[in-house]
Amino acid sequence: MSKWNIQPSDVGGVLTAVAAHIGEEGGSEGLVGAMTAVEELVTEISTEANSAPVSVALGEFAQHNFDLMGDMASLTVSAVSGASEATTQYVNGNLDMAAEAQENAGVVPEPPTYGPNVPV
Repeated sequence: MSKWNIQPSDVGGVLTAVAAHIGEEGGSEGLVGAMTAVEELVTEISTEANSAPVSVALGEFAQHNFDLMGDMASLTVSAVSGASEATTQYVNGNLDMAAEAQENAGVVPEPPTYGPNVPV
């Protein structure tokens, strides 16, 4: 039988690092920050180019790449949330098992009694 040995503090450290790579909405760090910076640059370039064909091409470029980056961010957030939830359930399961073991500690079942009227 396999045995689980998850270190919640280590998992938390990894999830925190991954979350930093994603960044926060409105922030300038991580993937979300990069997406914001690219959006600003594409808009600025389109304005400076002042050309319909360039603006259309930039729009298509942005649409394609923002779809990919958005999917990456969504999947990563989903993975981080799932790993966090699974670790929480693991910890809660361990606490439940520990509580049950503690509750059962010292419980000694009554020894069977033998006699002429008690089946063996």
